[in-house]
Amino acid sequence: MSAPRAGWGARIVLLVVAVAGALAACGQEPGRIASEPRPPAASDRVPIVFLPGVGREVARVLRGGGLVPFSALALRTDAEAIAHLGDPRFPADGTPAADVPARLDGALRETDVRGLQGLIDHLVREEGYVRGDPDHPRDKDYPENAATDRRDTTRAASLYVLYYDWRRDLAESACVLAERIARIRAATGAPRVHLVAHSFGGLVARYSLRYGGRDAVRDRDCPLGDRALAAAVNAPGAPGVGRLVLLGVPHRGSALAFRALLQDVSLFGLLALGLREAVFTMPLAWQLLPQPEADGRVPLLVGSNGDERVSLYALRTWVERGWLPGDGRDPERLRFAEAMLARAVAFQKAMAGRHPAEEAVPRLIVGAECRPTPTRAIVTETGVEFLARGQTDHPLFARATDAGDGVVTAENALGLPDSPTLTSLATCAGHNAYLDDSSLVARIMEFLLR
Repeated sequence: MSAPRAGWGARIVLLVVAVAGALAACGQEPGRIASEPRPPAASDRVPIVFLPGVGREVARVLRGGGLVPFSALALRTDAEAIAHLGDPRFPADGTPAADVPARLDGALRETDVRGLQGLIDHLVREEGYVRGDPDHPRDKDYPENAATDRRDTTRAASLYVLYYDWRRDLAESACVLAERIARIRAATGAPRVHLVAHSFGGLVARYSLRYGGRDAVRDRDCPLGDRALAAAVNAPGAPGVGRLVLLGVPHRGSALAFRALLQDVSLFGLLALGLREAVFTMPLAWQLLPQPEADGRVPLLVGSNGDERVSLYALRTWVERGWLPGDGRDPERLRFAEAMLARAVAFQKAMAGRHPAEEAVPRLIVGAECRPTPTRAIVTETGVEFLARGQTDHPLFARATDAGDGVVTAENALGLPDSPTLTSLATCAGHNAYLDDSSLVARIMEFLLR
């Protein structure tokens, strides 16, 4: 890991690497066994909330099991669904986004938290933190905890993992996060919490710092939380956050989201899984598309005749190039795609540049710079081609990839505006393996607990 550089600055596993690739694997991480003795519970510590990115474990629960087709991940795309974007009470797949965290937490308690488990284990085993349920902070029945802590229901926990339905709209996920943070602060009496976010979770965290749970695009309040919590939920979240750690976050979008919208997943090249159709219905995928330059175009395609900058946010581009799945002339499909592109642009504007609320929070951002990471697609006679990370002998490989963690480039992960409250660290790690580096864990601990 290189020295800190203060002031500069996912298949979807952020990202849609999980949707485009990692979702194809459905094995579950092994359960964990708590080791004793442990240090005393840290009742005076600032609570820490972990926000994961996209992962196949969550996808398996959302679709109802490992044997259920990936098409079960699809959300509604009709006019009513478009009208309710940003409202976590709307059952886009039969279940409101607001109800999903409790379902996921119950199903995944014995499963490692992808990209974050190393730091969770360290905090529990070495620092006296106790993991709890974000919906019921006194419920501490988690395998990381000591047996005495698991049985205790008299005190609130000090560490929480918030799972959420990452398929949904960014404002919906931020609304859920803001409401849970308000609930945790009320239960613990803590004026602030620390946030640690991985991949797409980092975008949710940053949005929440700026706008709390409000839909900043449609200027609507988050409908969650009782009257006592409503003000805190809908105000900028920064005053309630002490410090923020961001690991491998795609601040500028990702070419892998574009890939997930264009390519299906197959098993051994034989069996299409229908994942592309499901990804089309997910606001997440559209909101993770690469950010355009000043003229609205994205330098997204490379070919033997040079690079091509694409009007990625114009519906006409998707129609003319045949990039929409299924019937590209279907009116509902066209309306939904147009709404998704417009909302993605609006979110990019809402998250661009410096923001006083976000700047008020000390932030540590971490990116990796030692693995080839896809950033562009290759133009072919029949369409576009996406290179795998191992295709280093392809003549266009160097132009289609940049240095990163295999999912998010270093330039992207470290690409926040300079600020006195921002510290950047560059390391060498895979997208889900940042916390395998003990020196990075130590640096994060110093940042959080000093």
